[in-house]
Amino acid sequence: MIIIARKTKLTDEIIDISVENVKNCLTQAACAQAIGISYETWRTWLNLGREGKEPYARFYIRIQEAEADLMKDLLKQVKKRADMGDLPSITFILERRFSSEWGRTTSQNVKMTSENVNLNYDYKIKDKRTADEIRSDILKKLTKSTYPPGYEPKN
Repeated sequence: MIIIARKTKLTDEIIDISVENVKNCLTQAACAQAIGISYETWRTWLNLGREGKEPYARFYIRIQEAEADLMKDLLKQVKKRADMGDLPSITFILERRFSSEWGRTTSQNVKMTSENVNLNYDYKIKDKRTADEIRSDILKKLTKSTYPPGYEPKN
């Protein structure tokens, strides 16, 4: 059997649109939706690009450059706005768009105690039947007729 791969939707136009969307602060999921693909496909394209496979390598490089440019632009604005005293709107974008570098971190101290209870139960077997007798009773129950009481099929 011959398996023919589908032609990729990734074109230079799609790359350009994606780069513009990244520069406009869209999340990767929103960028994927904007070009009509799933987020899983977007991640696959980035992973293939990271591996150096074309045309995905161009896509990966351009997206990385766009994210770096966006971060640089936002940081410039932070510096300008900080000098003027208005910081909340820019930090909002930085905290959410680049959370790994700029996100708020919180921690909680949790004290936990784990307790285990071991119970030993001394049980006595009240059934004096042999294993073969028990097995036979189980098989009888499993092979009971499924017909209503008093009805026997005519063979």
